[in-house]
Amino acid sequence: MTTVVRVRGLAFETTEEDLMTFFTGLPVTSALVVYDATGRASGDGFVTFADAEAAKSALGFNKQHLGRRYVEVFDSTPEEMTSKASLGHAAAAAQETDSVLRLRGLPYDVTIPQVTEFFDGYGVGDGHVTLGITADGKFAGKPSGEAWVQFPSQDLATAAQSAKNGQSIGGRYVELFPSTAADRDSNRLKSWKGGKGGGAAFGGLPPMFHAGRGSGPVVGGSQAVKIRGLPFSVTEAEVAQFFAPEIPISPAQVTLTRGPDGRHNGTGFVTFASANQASRAVDLKNRQYLGSRYVELLQETGGGP
Repeated sequence: MTTVVRVRGLAFETTEEDLMTFFTGLPVTSALVVYDATGRASGDGFVTFADAEAAKSALGFNKQHLGRRYVEVFDSTPEEMTSKASLGHAAAAAQETDSVLRLRGLPYDVTIPQVTEFFDGYGVGDGHVTLGITADGKFAGKPSGEAWVQFPSQDLATAAQSAKNGQSIGGRYVELFPSTAADRDSNRLKSWKGGKGGGAAFGGLPPMFHAGRGSGPVVGGSQAVKIRGLPFSVTEAEVAQFFAPEIPISPAQVTLTRGPDGRHNGTGFVTFASANQASRAVDLKNRQYLGSRYVELLQETGGGP
């Protein structure tokens, strides 16, 4: 047996310090939390001990609680730990830089399902599409005619750009450019702060959830569900898991709002693929427990600026 154990089933907020503290009484030398392709904790971790005997004793912690979840502890190797860490960092780097395309020239009434259909065959789902919102000026809070699409890989993003650049959506030809997740998120943050309707920073509905006059839903009017009473430590991935398996969604469809101090305020929004799906989510999950707290779900009615 080696000096390394693998810990599976970690809560997403678990830190390396938490992992080391979990094995109190044993000589821990280091701990590692593994991250997935989205840059979020994967639920796996590795702990290295001073000797093989201590690592063997650590297996006795199997199925004990670490925080709010019980975890599994397995024998592992330094090679597995290095491999998992390298894969996670490499995938995250690709996800954040190389596999995002920016679309320009979209119809102002375009919907997420239309963009998803445009990229049929390239591994894109509704949760991978972010529609751009004008951040300021007289059209603040309204669609900008841009969108960002996250692809599963660089190869798919490159192929999609080659095949789809200059083709039309809703009667308008669109241009495709390589972009980044940081560029996408910067637009989203600016639109929330600058758009009409309150802004996410203060608990209001982000402008991208509103339907413009006569335009139909942007991300979705009533496709948006507000969640109240979330644990303050909750992550987007945990909210997405809350709706599984009945309604599978991506963490990208979840927005956690924050107060002026930058801390999560217990409120969030989820964008579903349709109003019917949003309504079903409320029926199934309203007043159910997410972690240690029961949450309230309210289907938003939209309404333009």
